[in-house]
Amino acid sequence: MKNKLLFTFLILAIFSANSQIERTNEKAFIPKGKWMTSGTISVNFFDNKTTDINNDEEANGESDYINFNFTPKVGYSIAENWVAGIGLGYTYSRNKGKSFEKDSLTSHYQYTTNGYSINPFVRRYVSTGKNLLFFFQGETKYQYSKSKDINNYPSENNDYHTSANLFFIGIMPGLNFFLNNHWALETTIGRAGYEYTKSSSDSSNIHDQQSNNFFIDLDLSDVYFGISYFF
Repeated sequence: MKNKLLFTFLILAIFSANSQIERTNEKAFIPKGKWMTSGTISVNFFDNKTTDINNDEEANGESDYINFNFTPKVGYSIAENWVAGIGLGYTYSRNKGKSFEKDSLTSHYQYTTNGYSINPFVRRYVSTGKNLLFFFQGETKYQYSKSKDINNYPSENNDYHTSANLFFIGIMPGLNFFLNNHWALETTIGRAGYEYTKSSSDSSNIHDQQSNNFFIDLDLSDVYFGISYFF
C-alpha cells in the first residue's frame, strides 16, 4: 500500500481573554474575571493505490480518506490562573475505495461519520516565568456519532448505519509560551483518563458493542500545537 498524499493541518486558535495577561515579579498569570475563547481546526487526508499480482492475475485497489474536526471553546477565569469553560465539537470523516480485477470493477465502498460533542473543562495554570505558563486541564467529554457504511458488489448491496456514544473523563497537560502580552504558542501533550464507548448497528451481522478503557496516551496523535491570542 502506497501513500500518494498525506497532509495534516492543525490550528489551535483563537485563545483570548478580554484583557491581556499580566505579570508580577517577572511571572505571567491569568487574572481573575476574564473571558476566554479558543478553538481547534484539523484537516487530515490521504489516498492510496495498491497492486497485487497473483497467479498471473492482477488486482488493483484505490482509496481516499478525509477527516475534519472543529472544536470551539469558551471559558471564564474564576480565580487567578483558574479557567472553567465548555467546548462544542463537530467531526466529519469519509473513507471510500474501489477494487478492480483486470481493469474490471469488482467492488466499491464508502464509510462516512458525523460526530457531535460537548466538553466541559477546568484549566489550572502554573506560572513559571514571564513568558511560560504550564497548565493541567481536567475535562469530561460526551460525543455522539452516526455512521453510514455502503458496500456495493456486483451481486449485492450491504448498506447499514451505526450509532455510537462516547464518554471520557481525564486530564490533559500543556503549556503556553508567550511571545508578548497578547500572542502565545500553545501545545498539549498526551492525555490520561477513563473512556467508555457503546455502539449499535441496524445490520443483523453486527452486534452491539461496549468498551471500558483506562489509559495514558503520550504518542504523537495526542500532541497538538497552535497559536494563542490574549486581549
